Amino acid sequence: MNTLLLLTLFFGPLHTGTHGVTQKSMIVVTTKKIVSQSAKLADFIAAKEDRGYVVDVATEDDYGSAGEEGLPRALAIRAYLQSVHADYSYALLIGNAHADYGDVPMWKVWARHAWSASNCGGFPLDCRSHETDYLYADLTGDWDLNGNGQYGETGLDQGDGGIDLVPELLVSRIPVYFDDYRELDQILTSAIDYGNAAPADIAYRKKALLPAAFYYFKGQEMVGYSFPDDVDGSVITEWFFHRVIESSAGYTATRLYEREGIVTSRLESELALTRENLISAWKDGYGMIFWMGHGLQKEVARVIWTADTNGDGLAQDTEMSSALFIHSDDAESIGSGRPGFVVGVSCEIGSAETYQNLTAMLLLHGAAVGMLGSSSVTPGSVTDWANLESEMELERSGADNIGVLFFQDLIAGKTAGEAIWNAKLQAGTENDSESLAGRTMLNFFGDPTLSLDSTMEDIVDPEPEDPPGKGDDSGCSTAAPGTASGSPGASILVLTLFFMARRRRSR
Repeated sequence: MNTLLLLTLFFGPLHTGTHGVTQKSMIVVTTKKIVSQSAKLADFIAAKEDRGYVVDVATEDDYGSAGEEGLPRALAIRAYLQSVHADYSYALLIGNAHADYGDVPMWKVWARHAWSASNCGGFPLDCRSHETDYLYADLTGDWDLNGNGQYGETGLDQGDGGIDLVPELLVSRIPVYFDDYRELDQILTSAIDYGNAAPADIAYRKKALLPAAFYYFKGQEMVGYSFPDDVDGSVITEWFFHRVIESSAGYTATRLYEREGIVTSRLESELALTRENLISAWKDGYGMIFWMGHGLQKEVARVIWTADTNGDGLAQDTEMSSALFIHSDDAESIGSGRPGFVVGVSCEIGSAETYQNLTAMLLLHGAAVGMLGSSSVTPGSVTDWANLESEMELERSGADNIGVLFFQDLIAGKTAGEAIWNAKLQAGTENDSESLAGRTMLNFFGDPTLSLDSTMEDIVDPEPEDPPGKGDDSGCSTAAPGTASGSPGASILVLTLFFMARRRRSR
């Protein structure tokens, strides 16, 4: 266990002043191809170093498994991180996340292995397994304790020597699909620009955008049961608004709740929940976006009870309609140069297997600078959100309580990486299948070192240069004057040396 990292999560930055374990150190895990083809990765790393971070890059030359993908590559990357994690606090994964075909793949875990293959909490589908990056964070636990080849099985892989869930590294991811390095560079540029904002330009980050739809109506039938009452997502955002936003000095919120149909939200909101209203509001710039609604890989929808045609007071499928309130196609319209941190309490919006999934598209187009996205059917806590005086329940883990904890820590000044992993440590203490599923399927995407307060003022004064003739033992390559000019080949050589110098020097 990285004890210093764990203390940092709860008590704030702890600096050693060395390249050893320190809050301000990060390893970027990627591929040689990405290193050679990205036009912005060097700038991104330089921006971190300007802020006092030590950054190293690891590729196949470091973790091995050249030519492999999926599980063999994941095993190699995890083994490498197990050997070096003491030198770092953050890990940023950059590559294709597909668990079977990715070059920097997620892991497939089986938190719900005991569930039916045809019933996922009332939905007729198989959700026994899902994708996660958690195995790159918890590097000391054995996630296949019983040795059956299925990782992360509740009960079977827990216990002495098994899953411990405490992160050795604060892990995040930037996805790359179909070797599209222009898209990667666009995401990296957005992260750089966010960190380079002037202090006068970040007032928008104290605003929260809270869209919330109904999840279910009374009488709505699922597989094996029906809902006894309406389930309105706005009770979660309203609790968050009153308990977190209103108690934080200078923070405000814009709420969008359901106003259509025969049953609407009983809570007040500044705007009606529609796709058009959400796009228009989001473009104004918000530091935090926290939404509620049913999701699929590329979209989130409202559920509307249009009419009680048979007069029984129960919602039947034929009496309800669905309307999107956000889709991947909307991301470009939303991006305004003022991105925020996003948590969607929605299923599957962070599915690594789907190109142009909603999480990836919001990052790509600068609507989000960091986002928590689920890779499967998302559980929730059992908090009594409708009671504004109730305490948040932490025995179970879901996007609702993890989202609240995440935003609380962001408001308190934590980085995104600190905030999300702190939230995962707190929520899910029951350690049942849904607690493990909630912690693992909620993956964070974006730069983990950014915060609500990140600005150009985070740049630290450079250390004095060594006298002429003294060797540079910092691990960073410095090109001689004129090296990068004269020919494209020279530029490529300098870029290659730049990254080679940031690989582990113990190879």
